Amino acid sequence: MIKESDWKRFSRLKETALDRYCERALADCRATMEQDDRSNHERFLDLYEQVREADKRLAFIFDGHARSKALDQFTCMRREGLIEDAELEAFTTEFEEKTRPQGP
Repeated sequence: MIKESDWKRFSRLKETALDRYCERALADCRATMEQDDRSNHERFLDLYEQVREADKRLAFIFDGHARSKALDQFTCMRREGLIEDAELEAFTTEFEEKTRPQGP
C-alpha cells in the first residue's frame, strides 16, 4: 500500500502523463501521415496499426485507477519517459525507489 501523500500526487500526475503520452502518439501519427514517399493506402494502413498499438500501450499503462495498480502504472510511466525528474522530488523516497524502472 502506498502512502496517502504519494497516492494524491500520483493521481494528479497520472493525468499529466496521459496527456504527454497522447501528445507523443499524435505527433507520431502526424509524422506517418506526412510521409510523401508512401501511397495514401500505405499511410492509412501504417496509421491504423500505429493507433492500434498506441491504444494497447495506453490501456496497459493507464487503465484502472486503484492504489493496488499505482506502483506498476507509475513504473511504466517512468519507463516511457512520461515523468520528469523534477516531478519525482514530490514523492517519498520509498515510492520513488519502488517505481524505479529496472533493466533495459
